[in-house]
Amino acid sequence: MGNTSSRSSRLDRISKLPDSILCHILSFLPTKFAATTSILSKRWKFAWLSVLALNFDDQSFNDYESFRKFVHLTIFELRDEKTSIHSFTLKLGESSLFNRKEYNQILKFVMQRGIKYLDFNMSDKKRLIKSPPAILSFKTLEVLKLALVTMGNFDQVDFPRLKTLHLNRVYFKSPEYFVKLLFGCPILEDLHTKSFIYESGQSHVPMENLNALPNLVKMSISWKRLPIFHNLIHMELWVHDMSCDEKCTWLLGILSHFPKLQHFIIQNCGNAMNICYNCWKHPRTVPECISSQLKTCCIRVHSTRRKKDKDNAGKCCNQFLQNRVECLWKRLDCADNLAMPVHSTPAKPVKIYL
Repeated sequence: MGNTSSRSSRLDRISKLPDSILCHILSFLPTKFAATTSILSKRWKFAWLSVLALNFDDQSFNDYESFRKFVHLTIFELRDEKTSIHSFTLKLGESSLFNRKEYNQILKFVMQRGIKYLDFNMSDKKRLIKSPPAILSFKTLEVLKLALVTMGNFDQVDFPRLKTLHLNRVYFKSPEYFVKLLFGCPILEDLHTKSFIYESGQSHVPMENLNALPNLVKMSISWKRLPIFHNLIHMELWVHDMSCDEKCTWLLGILSHFPKLQHFIIQNCGNAMNICYNCWKHPRTVPECISSQLKTCCIRVHSTRRKKDKDNAGKCCNQFLQNRVECLWKRLDCADNLAMPVHSTPAKPVKIYL
């Protein structure tokens, strides 16, 4: 009996770890599952209440009421009011009936506890949720992710620490509000957006003038008008809903906007067979990123006729590269991963993924 107890003590090394490490381990779990560890032993009973990351997803509960009670119990009753919250995720589905007052109450609470990461995800709901105004007051935020929300009127945004901004189906009343949001993120490094802007009554705000993001290095967007980003190294573009001529002309012109671009992804470009690769024209100058920086180019085609579309995407890319930078390419090997040495002294291989 004594040997068994001694062996169990030696095997349970995790429970002997410092509280900070236990809480860090639990922070990778949804809060519901972190709470279940409280039954393991006395050592674990209250550990989950000191975790700095809270992750609530109503899909892991049988009904809305039990989810709502768990959220309120965890945030407002069980946790020490002085305990920091650095990461907060709230993901709601169609069954969720949280009202605006509850959203604001929860967000105001976490805002006062030094939050750095906020993921407000309504993507499973069938209707738009108005973004709680409190979100625009989180000056400690470093990462902000919003999904399926509509932004109301706001005068000013101040995110002095925000480095990552992901907007998935976020609606703005007009382009002014979208640009105003970006202007409020002076040190932004990573921008991922599939935003929709209301067209009715909008006034034109040229995206070309959006040069106030000097730290931006990674971007995934679907804009047709693009400003110059001098330090951008990773670009993912969505080019659907364009005619053949628009796609060709657009793609021919944008690379000069990103002199340090290293990774270029053309995403969701629709049916590649509709791209007329004979539209490419010889450029007057070679974009700086192609001559010295570009390392990978990825074309992702979404179509049921995969093989034929893939071949046409390869032809399109072939024609694009040969006509765009004819003086730089030595050869183009047709394969899934195409390695193309640059015909210049500081030769850097470029891979194209189809």
